[in-house]
Order: sequence, then structure tokens, then C-alpha cells
Amino acid sequence: MMITKRMIKITFLINDTMKAKTVLSYATFSFIALLLFCYKTNKTTYIKNPKFKILEASTPALPIDKECECISSWTGKSYDFCYRNPKNATLVGKRFNCTWLSTLEDLKLVGLHEQSLVDLYEYEKNDSDVIFVSATSRDHLANFNSMYAIVKHHWPRQKLILYSLDLTDKDILDIEKEPNVKVRKFDYSKYPKYVKNLMEYRFKALILAEAIRDFQNVWWIDAHTKWFHPKPLDTIYENLAECVNDAACEKKSSIQMFINSTHSNYAVLNRGLLDYFPTFDIDDLKSNEKSLQLSAMLVYLARTQFTLDILKWHTLCALEEKCMKPPGAKLKCDTIPEWNHYAGCFRYDQSSINILLFNHFRDHNHYFMNPGTVLRTY
Repeated sequence: MMITKRMIKITFLINDTMKAKTVLSYATFSFIALLLFCYKTNKTTYIKNPKFKILEASTPALPIDKECECISSWTGKSYDFCYRNPKNATLVGKRFNCTWLSTLEDLKLVGLHEQSLVDLYEYEKNDSDVIFVSATSRDHLANFNSMYAIVKHHWPRQKLILYSLDLTDKDILDIEKEPNVKVRKFDYSKYPKYVKNLMEYRFKALILAEAIRDFQNVWWIDAHTKWFHPKPLDTIYENLAECVNDAACEKKSSIQMFINSTHSNYAVLNRGLLDYFPTFDIDDLKSNEKSLQLSAMLVYLARTQFTLDILKWHTLCALEEKCMKPPGAKLKCDTIPEWNHYAGCFRYDQSSINILLFNHFRDHNHYFMNPGTVLRTY
């Protein structure tokens, strides 16, 4: 059979047409599949901007045990109010009171809402990205003034939010003569009455939640903290950024603590806390190498999903009467806290956030950094 040039040309045209149709069909199928995936998926959706990622918040649609379920009166959505140990999901804590759900929604720790999340990989930050936060009562005002003088010396343009626990209007006017300090009155009326007992330190957990709702990068600095020789903050941000895609890097937490409390988690552990935040291998809590309790006097928090998840439980503990103050809890120790023995005391908010972070990482080195020279004034 003789094959003409015309026949070859027609064959090529047919092949090209078939290829074009195949490519078009594949593109159409891929686009439809992508639409279906975006519609069906319940994962967080991110849209890039130069510094942060925009979150369309979404709580994973996991089955919730009815005994742990709390239902929003605003949205009708269900939430799990029983903590599950991240390393052993069979360890389930007591359910927190559903009364606190509206508070969590107000603090944007649960629920559907647009929330800008920090991308730890993008470590460069400008002044508007970072806020220092502290709190004081009248009897600790002198300590705050000393602390702020040091902050101002190192970061003369740094903005600081000071939560007033009981300051007078005159105190506030005097403080706000500093152009970079803004005072907020802590609103006790939004929380249960026992939050007013300042020696239970519930206010600190609640202020962290309020601050991370309003600001993307928060440095909590206690009124008694003297940060004499700080490392450049950019160094800390850069260290965290380097860890994002490095499996071998230890600093994986978007919550970092900086002060060695010189004792283990076990030494100041009231077992009532474990009713809400169960753990395993109690002897691991005695370890100097992996279970050092870190002071809550100086803490950095970046608004990531991990931070919001930790603060959900930390906030619930502050709201629940017997979580942040378990039966028998007291601040004064019977003996000096060390490692292997219970010292007969409790550290309230500090114990709560430490056990939550330890349960997640099982090693304090993931959330402990050297910030430079820091002293405590009590």
C-alpha cells in the first residue's frame, strides 16, 4: 500500500488532536479533583502573604466521645473538652466544664474564624509584629518599674502592654507617661470569681490567651524579671526558623521558655493536675536531662496552631477550679525542690504549661532556650 505525504499529514493531525484532547481532559479532571479536595478537606487552609500565613481556622472533624462533648450555644458546633495525651491517646483526662466554651470562643482558641498565624520560617519581624506583655498589682509596682527600665534600655522603641491587676487610675496615668507602655485593666468579670485570688496565678494563663488573640508574637515578661544582658531577639527567631525543616533540630516548639527553675517537674507536681492532663512513666518527670521545670517568668509565644492548642488546655485549666489549684496545692514548699522527691508544693500556671509541653515533646530541650543573662528578684 502506498503511503502518501497527505496521509502522513492527516495522521499527524489526528495524533495531535488526540494529544490535545488528552491534555485537556487531564487538566479538566485535575481541576475538578482539586475542587473536590478543597471542598471535602477539613485541614487548615493557608494563603501566603509576605510575612504571615492566613488561617481559615478549622477544628479537625474527629469523633468526640459524648462524655467529653461540649456544644456551642453560638454555633451548635461540638468540641472535645477532654484532654488526650499526645503520645498515648488512651490516656484521657477529666472533662472540663462546658461553661468555659464561650470564653474559649471569645479568646479565639476554638471555632471557625480567620486568624493570622506566624510562619516560623519567616523569622524577620518588625516592631508591629512583636509585643511585650506583663502584669502587676500595686504591691509589685516597684518591681515592674525596675523591669521596664531594663527593657527600655535594650529596646527603647519596644511596645509593652501592662495588665493592671488592681492599680489606681493615678498609677495608670503615671505609668502611661512612658509613650511605649499601654495599660489594660484585667477584666475579672469575664472569669470565675476565684481568678481574683492572685496567688493561684490563673490570671497569667488568661492574659497569655488574651495577648495571643490580639498579637502575633508575644513576649511575656514577669514584673520580677531582670533581663540584664539579652541575646538579640532576631537570634532567637532565626534559631526557630532553622528548625522548621530540620528533623534533627530540637527547638520545635512555638512556645519557648528561658529560665531554669533548678528542679524537676516531679518535685512540684500535685497529682490532681494529672486528673486533667494525664501522663505516663512518672519517673521521666524526675529527669534533669529531659524534665526540667522551666520558669513561667519569661516566655515567648508565636501564634501558631500548636500554640493555640496548648493555650486552649492551659486556659481551661485556669478556668477550672480544681485544675490550676488541685486539692492540697500550696505554693510554699516543705523542702527545697530538687529532682526525685516531691517537695510538698505546686507551681500553678507554671506546672500546667510545663506538663502540657512535656506531654507533647517528652523533652524540655524542645522548648528551652538561652536568652542571655536573666535574674529573678525573688
